[in-house]
Amino acid sequence: MQYRVPQFIEHEAKILGPLNVKQSMTIGVVLVICFFLYFSVGQANFFLFILLAGLLTGIALAISFYKIEGQSLPVVMKNWMNFNMVPKLYLWRRKQSPVFLSTERERRDLVVDKKEKSPLKMRDEGKIEDLIKKIDFE
Repeated sequence: MQYRVPQFIEHEAKILGPLNVKQSMTIGVVLVICFFLYFSVGQANFFLFILLAGLLTGIALAISFYKIEGQSLPVVMKNWMNFNMVPKLYLWRRKQSPVFLSTERERRDLVVDKKEKSPLKMRDEGKIEDLIKKIDFE
């Protein structure tokens, strides 16, 4: 039997309206922090409370909703920290190629051996050489 396999499943389940679990937890934690912040700082200095609450809310909204190239902000920050913390060592190693010191006769013998061992049939002159001769002599 053939079954249809779902593809491109990238969305998470929504639990609170349009919010998924991570988003609702992040915003809920910030709301609880703002609630306690109001009773500890807000009654004495309301301007400081508004400033701190706005900063915390902005950070929570960025963590919840901001995406960079399809990845959420916490994932991008984790990858950035991982990249910066891991030590990097770049080594360049030169590949050694064999050096052949031979006479002209040995080179000719080597070329002849290669031609004899090749299973492919090669033409001595191709169409490009014929074209060059025609251009030069005509």
